[in-house]
Amino acid sequence: MGASARRRYCDDACRAQAYRDRQVADRIWRLGLMLAEAEAIGDTGMLRLLTCPVCGRITFAGGDRRRDAVYCSGRCRSRAWRRRAARRARAA
Repeated sequence: MGASARRRYCDDACRAQAYRDRQVADRIWRLGLMLAEAEAIGDTGMLRLLTCPVCGRITFAGGDRRRDAVYCSGRCRSRAWRRRAARRARAA
């Protein structure tokens, strides 16, 4: 009733969610650019940081995942933990 015709969002919660979604999309875009640049110049250190150490898929940590994410999924995280546990068991 009192809403402007130019109004874009239904309420503040929707506006805030749209802002967060734009921030995530921007981070993913920047990480993609970093990955492309690392592949172009052959920067193996950066490639190692941007890919999952278990399966080799791109992690996009800091995009839609935690900024400190190492693995692409819980499945890879569990697989890595099992490998470490098996190594410890063999060493003992």
